[in-house]
Amino acid sequence: PTGFDAVVPMGAPWSVYDEASVGSWVIPELRFLQQAHREGVPVLGICFGGQLLAQAHGGAVKRSAAPEVGWSVIESDDEGLVPGGPWFEWHYDRWLLPPGAVEIARNSCASQAFQLGRNLAVQFHPELDSSMLAGWLRTGGEREASELGVEPEHLLRETRLRDEANGERAGRLVDAFLDRVAVA
Repeated sequence: PTGFDAVVPMGAPWSVYDEASVGSWVIPELRFLQQAHREGVPVLGICFGGQLLAQAHGGAVKRSAAPEVGWSVIESDDEGLVPGGPWFEWHYDRWLLPPGAVEIARNSCASQAFQLGRNLAVQFHPELDSSMLAGWLRTGGEREASELGVEPEHLLRETRLRDEANGERAGRLVDAFLDRVAVA
């Protein structure tokens, strides 16, 4: 990891604990994140990437009581780092905070952001825009959302309306990660 200025593990359609699907590569990924932490390399974990950070540092990842699919309002203790408000989510799991982590944001379902040293984990997808969501829907997400009672076309319409504002908020989150967490 010392060959990188920062590491950004992203989302995935699997669960960290689903060894049948991810067992061949998740253990090396967890070790990589542990090494990045030891070496002081900043990590911004997004959704599955945030769950990997929790697991790598002694927390756990468990199935949520209910999936979070769509725009969800989160509450933040640090608006300058992780702005509260609506963020897009698509996951079935939640993390249990690792020792020493500081929870920054949450909603009624689960913890939504934490910081641990030079690591920042978010449970949502700040990078999402309507074109990305359209791709997710085309590759199995439409069926998955419908099975959960979520109308795919409504998700896409709402996301189109939020594209510009979400892009600005995502930029602020990344800038704050670089300015406040990555330099810690």
